[in-house]
This record gives sequence, C-alpha cells and structure tokens, in this order.
Amino acid sequence: MTKLNRQQIHERALVVLEQNPQGIRWSDLLRAVEATAPDTPHNSVHGGVHNLLTTRSSEIVKVARGTYQLAKFMEADDAAASAKEMETGTTPVKADAPGYETLTEQDFYASFAEWLEENDEATVAAPLGGSSLGGKWGTPDVIGVLKPRAQDIFKFEPQIVTAEIKAVPGQPVVAFGQAVAYRLFSHRSYIVVPNSTSSDDMNRLKSLCSIHGVGLVTFALNKDQPDYVVIVLPANASPDMFYVNNMLERLKSGEPTLLNKLF
Repeated sequence: MTKLNRQQIHERALVVLEQNPQGIRWSDLLRAVEATAPDTPHNSVHGGVHNLLTTRSSEIVKVARGTYQLAKFMEADDAAASAKEMETGTTPVKADAPGYETLTEQDFYASFAEWLEENDEATVAAPLGGSSLGGKWGTPDVIGVLKPRAQDIFKFEPQIVTAEIKAVPGQPVVAFGQAVAYRLFSHRSYIVVPNSTSSDDMNRLKSLCSIHGVGLVTFALNKDQPDYVVIVLPANASPDMFYVNNMLERLKSGEPTLLNKLF
C-alpha cells in the first residue's frame, strides 16, 4: 500500500464519520483512519485528521469534548428533538379559571420569566422554549441571567438561570430529566409544575430536587394568576463551560437578539 496524502486522509476520515452518525471520539477516529492506511506515518494521519476537523467546521461539529459528528446528522437529531419539544409545549390542558377552556405550557413562559425578575432570581429573563436551540438536550422554556447592578459593591460573574415548565400534571419525570440536563450550562435550574400534580409525584419531585439541587415551583393553571410558589430552592451549580459556550453559540445562531438582551 502507498502512503496517503492529506486529501486522501480527509476522505478516509469523512467515511469514518459517515459510518458513525451518532458521533465518534477523536482517538477512535484517528485509529479508524490509521487502520485503513498502515503505511502512512502516525504523525501524517494525526495532522491530516486534525486539519480536517479544524478547517471543515461547517461540515463537522464538535458535539462534546473530543467527540465529532457530521453536521447533517446533528441537524437531523436537532429536528427530531425540536419536533418533540414543540409537541409537548402545545399539548392542551384544562384551565383552572373560567374564561379559558384550555391552556398550554407556552401560556406560562412569559409570566414565569417575569416572576424570575420580580424575585431577583434573574436580572433579565425571557421565554425561549419551542425549538430555538434544538439539540438532544432540549431547549429551556425560560432563560435568564443574574448580573451585578451598577450600585452593587461586590461584582460577580453573570449566572445563567433556566426553567422547564410542564402544564400537563402527569409529566413530572420528563420535567425533572430536562431540568437536570440544563444544569450542564446553567447555574440554577427550575422545574415548574401545576399545583394539581398528584401528591405522590410531588413528594418524589421534592426528594429528587433536594438531592440534585434543582428548584421546584408550583403554579395554578390560570393564565392571569398563575400564583407561582417555591417548594424547593435551587442550589447554585458550576456549569460545564464547554456546554455553556455550546448553548450560547446555539442562542447566537437561533436568537441573536435575545443573546444581546441577556448578556
């Protein structure tokens, strides 16, 4: 066999990425390419693969530390996740108050964002939800940032606050899983569920939130008077900066105006 040139190394690496639609770690990608080119020096393969990953960013995405995926596969994953998120967000529920026959969780995004600001949990907060960020880990329904004010003596780093709202009382496990996932990129994360959630589910949520540091808030299915009540306060977390920047890049791409508003 002959030694591969850089273009041929690129082609072999792209084939490996095509064969791994869920993504592949850098070391595994390197070994897979080397296995097809035993006569090519390790340094040449290493340099060729590294060059591909750094120059073809529109085609290849770093989805986690040391893990790469073809952009077309990530976009397909995002589309599927976004469709599921939109379906959940628009599921109708019966309202508690007269005047509204049905409501959806999207009806409470704006009021909870206001609640975060009014209770000094965030300096600025806004609805997000739907499919704005996409991704397997979903999109927070509400996102906010707590920033130091001009008059504050002690200046601190901005803190990201996220919330997952579920208007359907029977979805506490889904809400908890998403709120925990948001802790990858937020300092505080909330679950917001109807106060009509069964006592058994509520007790489980209280315990899980206390153990994992997630905030728990209940509300009435009344668009005009949701009456948000804190059940468990969130614990401050140290988010993973890789995922913070990943989320902010998504926000910059999907909601640039909101990014400027928050930061």
